[in-house]
Amino acid sequence: MVVVQEHEKFNKLSKQVQQQLSEHQALLDEETQRVKSLQMELAAKESEIEYLSQKMALNGSGDTSSIHSGNELELDDTLLGLFVCRL
Repeated sequence: MVVVQEHEKFNKLSKQVQQQLSEHQALLDEETQRVKSLQMELAAKESEIEYLSQKMALNGSGDTSSIHSGNELELDDTLLGLFVCRL
């Protein structure tokens, strides 16, 4: 009788541990996706900064107004395609 009770306690504890493990794995997967998303966003921003820095250097001026068209930045189709692919 004692062996059966111990076995039942073990099975119950084992199920609890498995459930906790599954919950932690789900949280880890969610966090991993969030980190990947942030890394992709960062890479896109870094590419945009590099592009704009090169464009400023080509313009031969530190005046950032020369790269603006109204309030929007002018991005060529190739660079825009890169941003879309990374997102």
